[in-house]
Amino acid sequence: MTNLIDRLFTAVFGNVSSKFIDNLTRSVDQVYDFVYVKVLGLPFIVLGARQTGKTTLIEWLRQNVASLEDFSPAPTAPGGDAVGTFSSSIGDEMMRLKPLRDVGGENEMWETDWVELFREAKPRGIIFLVDHTDVLKHKDALNFVMNMIEEEKEAQKNLKAVLLLVNKSDLWLQQMTLDKLMQQYGNEVKRLGQQSERLGYKASIYSSSVTQGVGVREAMRTFFNSIRPQPR
Repeated sequence: MTNLIDRLFTAVFGNVSSKFIDNLTRSVDQVYDFVYVKVLGLPFIVLGARQTGKTTLIEWLRQNVASLEDFSPAPTAPGGDAVGTFSSSIGDEMMRLKPLRDVGGENEMWETDWVELFREAKPRGIIFLVDHTDVLKHKDALNFVMNMIEEEKEAQKNLKAVLLLVNKSDLWLQQMTLDKLMQQYGNEVKRLGQQSERLGYKASIYSSSVTQGVGVREAMRTFFNSIRPQPR
């Protein structure tokens, strides 16, 4: 962005001070950030194997309530459900969020619904949910997503962050720590870190209980502030 503005002003006005260019660039970036965060909505997608809490997380973001203990959604049908852009309290500000669609987690939906959503949304971020059950299933799903990121070059260009959200901590935290649970995902976490460095996106891991409202606010604040045009 800086080089583009620098070349433009040099062509039109001749040499100008670098301070002037820096100030102008900063102003343009602030406007760009404002448009995404307050008007258009930050594009992101939520993926994960079945029954990890994808629908519940989207509902939590829409409602911004303390907990969703009584929320019990039906399994998401093939094709997913459209989700309109909505405003949500993230950290200390209201942001417009654009998840586009809620998709299911059955294996047969990965090659269809997940890939189609990634291509259509061209998201700035991916939230991937796992829990303490059926580790092999979650590992397969996570590896599929990392393969998808590699293969879908056009959608990959916009990606700024991947959040691995280890959900249902209210069910596993008394028996094990997050580090202990994640030891089962050693190869996948290593691969995620290597891919993020190579492709230039931020990878992070948080634990949460979305239904109980535990840990999710901090995870969402970090994630959405990392995918906005001016990361914070």
